[in-house]
This record gives sequence, C-alpha cells and structure tokens, in this order.
Amino acid sequence: MLKLFGSLDLLAAVFLVLAQWDVGLGIATFLAFYIIGKSILFIGNWASLVDLLAGIYMFLVIYDIHSAFSLIFVLWLLQKSFFSLFF
Repeated sequence: MLKLFGSLDLLAAVFLVLAQWDVGLGIATFLAFYIIGKSILFIGNWASLVDLLAGIYMFLVIYDIHSAFSLIFVLWLLQKSFFSLFF
C-alpha cells in the first residue's frame, strides 16, 4: 500500500507541474482529490496538513492561480514519493 501511495504522490508532483501549462487537467483534478482525501484520512500529524495544503494548491493551479509555492509543493510530493518507494 505504501508503494501505491508513493507512486500516486509521484504522479501528483508530475501533474502539478503539467497543470501549470494546462496539460492533463482531468488527471490533475483526480490526483488533487486523492491528496486531499488521503490527508483527511490520515489527519493528525503535520505531514497530513502539508498534504492538505498541497491538494488545495493543486486545485488552485488547475484554475490558473499559481505562484512560487508550486516548487515547494512539487518538492514536498517528490520527497514523499521517494521515501515511500525506496525506503
């Protein structure tokens, strides 16, 4: 299950970048729902709070509201996926 979460976090990071150029918005919407749902499911630690913020920010990116926070949330999702997949 942890590998699945890591894979989906990696896809979310990729589609967060692509959504800034209006590519793959449908998949990005699904992944934003996934991130928000996962963060609500595991609420109780600070990592879930950051996931919730990343999911909300992904929706903002889908609707063309993005800023330098994109890099922060992409790096967050990439490091989560790296540790989920390889450790």
